[in-house]
Amino acid sequence: MALPMTHTLFFYQDQLLQGAQSAPLRSTHRMILVRHGRVRVNERLLAEGEALYTADASVIAGDGEWSMLWRWELDPTGSPPDLLSGNEIHSIQRMSREVTSLDMPPGSQWLFRLDRIKMNAGRVTDPHVHPGPGIRCLLEGSFSADQKCEPIPQRLPGDPWWEVGPDEVVARGAPTMRTRFMRGMILPEKFADGTETATWRDTKKPPASDNWTLFVDHRITV
Repeated sequence: MALPMTHTLFFYQDQLLQGAQSAPLRSTHRMILVRHGRVRVNERLLAEGEALYTADASVIAGDGEWSMLWRWELDPTGSPPDLLSGNEIHSIQRMSREVTSLDMPPGSQWLFRLDRIKMNAGRVTDPHVHPGPGIRCLLEGSFSADQKCEPIPQRLPGDPWWEVGPDEVVARGAPTMRTRFMRGMILPEKFADGTETATWRDTKKPPASDNWTLFVDHRITV
């Protein structure tokens, strides 16, 4: 009997100097955030802080003196890493994790989401879960969390971590300044109305101090 197909979420960090142009990345489910600088993705200009989804083979070109991207890609498990290549380009795979908390048969539909969370100084969250997994990456402050399947020790800006979804998490931000981080997540498509996904054990809604910003919400078929 054939084993069910699974998928793996990859997270990359790419740097490009001005005028650099990459070889094409393969066609896949891909979200790109410009962390610094300015780039063109298949000729579409993205400035710092902007993001997009694409399933096309992607050529990325540097349009600023120095640019850095964060890139989330969902591929069938067993796919090799897809590093950005070309002159004056530096690309590394920061993390990859197999998605085991969702049953994703061929032809099923999901939501690929990129969003940002802000936690005020000293915030410790109530225990909570999410309906799907994802790779987070810290923008500002610091972050740590209790999670049974994969503990999350202190993270600093630029550090990624994995949250499996149904495992309960208690998260802690920096004690003396705000904490902000990006989340690249795979979710059931019923969340496509743009709502937050956390289910809180002790409260029905997160505190008003939490700030949520949506960048990408795209239905995909695997």
